[in-house]
Amino acid sequence: MKHLIACDLDGSLLNKQGQLTKKSIHVLNELRKDGHIVVIATGRPYEGAIPKYLEVGLDTPLITDNGGSIINPMDSSFARQKTYLPLPVVHELFKNTKEYIISAFFSDNQVVYAYKYDKKLEEFFNGMSSEKVIELDFTDLKVEPTGLVYLINSKYMKTLEAYVDQAFGDTLSHRLWGVENGYALYEIYLKHISKSSALTYLLDHFGMKKEQLIAFGDGINDVEMIRDAHLGVAMSNGVDEVKAVCKDVTKFSHDEDGIANYLIEYFNLKDVE
Repeated sequence: MKHLIACDLDGSLLNKQGQLTKKSIHVLNELRKDGHIVVIATGRPYEGAIPKYLEVGLDTPLITDNGGSIINPMDSSFARQKTYLPLPVVHELFKNTKEYIISAFFSDNQVVYAYKYDKKLEEFFNGMSSEKVIELDFTDLKVEPTGLVYLINSKYMKTLEAYVDQAFGDTLSHRLWGVENGYALYEIYLKHISKSSALTYLLDHFGMKKEQLIAFGDGINDVEMIRDAHLGVAMSNGVDEVKAVCKDVTKFSHDEDGIANYLIEYFNLKDVE
């Protein structure tokens, strides 16, 4: 049976230095030669993911923005899928949460749109470029984002969550990335959009069944993908939330070719070890 193999980048396919190893590239391409379909599914924006996509040598659709965008850089006939938060929703959300926002931003086409932008936030969102930053109140935005990042004072966490749930419960979801030194980092995104929803679209596109999907991930934004995949594999270095919903865990971490070694064993690729 041929498989659709989905790989997260940071903390999964990439090592601690954010690099692809020769072993990982080789294993993925051996599987492609055998007829399997390999895709990248990342939270990175397109600009931050395309160099890794090209380095592997893929020709498949690329999932970015945690499922908010699906595009095939090598096939102009592929119908690009990109979903956005409606501007009236973004404006209303910002207007009613501005008092406790320390920083807010999103990136689009190599431009970062920000309210009180803090460059240190790039450490949390690999692949994001801030060569061009446009700072403004988000009530003045004229560009629709695929999602938003909010940095708030941690004492307002319940307030933010309750407001989003009550005011936009049918439209938006929130994902807590972490709390540290009195600050909380949130991602706010469309309720029905995730890496899982993007992979469901690709399964249909390729005429494949859910039983053919293998997915690898490590972070909070991988929970839906790992939970919903027929074989959802958590990285050994992954967060507890991912391990709680996975079907299996890699023996090795992302810094030890965890995905490559798992695939070698699963597909019995002993000749490429």
